Amino acid sequence: MSLTKTDIKKISEISKIIKQSKTFFIAGHVKPDGDSLGSALALESVLNRLGKKACVYCADEVPLFLKFLKGADKIKKSVKKTDVFDCALILESINFARMGDIITPNQAKQIINIDHHLVYTNFGTVNYIAPFSASTAELVLNILEYMKIKLVKNEVESLYTGILTDTGRFQQINTTPHSHIACAKLMKYGIDVNEIYKKVYENGSINALKLQGIALCKIKTILDNKVSYIVLTKDMFKKSKAKNDDAEGIVNYTLRIKGVKVGCLFKEIDKKTTKISCRSVRGFDVLEVVSKFGGGGHKNAAGCTIKAGLNTSIKMMSSILKEKLNV
Repeated sequence: MSLTKTDIKKISEISKIIKQSKTFFIAGHVKPDGDSLGSALALESVLNRLGKKACVYCADEVPLFLKFLKGADKIKKSVKKTDVFDCALILESINFARMGDIITPNQAKQIINIDHHLVYTNFGTVNYIAPFSASTAELVLNILEYMKIKLVKNEVESLYTGILTDTGRFQQINTTPHSHIACAKLMKYGIDVNEIYKKVYENGSINALKLQGIALCKIKTILDNKVSYIVLTKDMFKKSKAKNDDAEGIVNYTLRIKGVKVGCLFKEIDKKTTKISCRSVRGFDVLEVVSKFGGGGHKNAAGCTIKAGLNTSIKMMSSILKEKLNV
């Protein structure tokens, strides 16, 4: 993704705000992933090295597979209502509240909104939105390169983790030439990308594998085998002794079946709430589907929450997919 004149203008504005500000609030969306967290930790480290006072905040716990990132153990959950920051850096959030309402907008003199989702709002003083970027980490790298900042090891590892995870190990449709170019730049710093891969993807628990096994045994296809889905019940978690984080990545198995265009993971939150994660092949906009239920994400990777039980949620989603697939 080459930078447009608009991108450069936004990055220039962000650079000025960063240089003029002394205190920073940094946060990604609730239920942090590798991209939001990696980008936040990289920014925190850089800003503190520049003599600023920066801290990452997150309303939810850091997933186990991301705890190896430097600074992940020092993330704060709350802020005093009287605290005011020169700048709030909000990452990957459709709106200000998406980062968990840790602070209110009036607690930041300037707000920098950095996002790469198709669905977004311009809630910032500066809004650097690039829907065609595979990750926020790539956008953060653009900013740091513009500012001519030389990175240190932990910052490079955090940004690389962001790109690695948000591209699904460089296998997802959102992966672009810029994703690889950005990683090539990061690799020149001498990081061990194989070690990062192992820490992210090969450092799980045996219970996670048991959960995966139980779930895959019950995978189903519907709508002329164009849709496959996996169900995760609370009982499955109980039997496998798995944790919520252990469900990470299971949805990706739904697209491994020949002919399948859409894959869904239905996760039981309680008897009246179901969380749904969706994946789709190129050419099928799954974001359009989940948007009908108030969800968000990307064209080929999106999700939503339906206030209904598992069976009802499956029927509701199937109905929308049937219409869109014309089957």
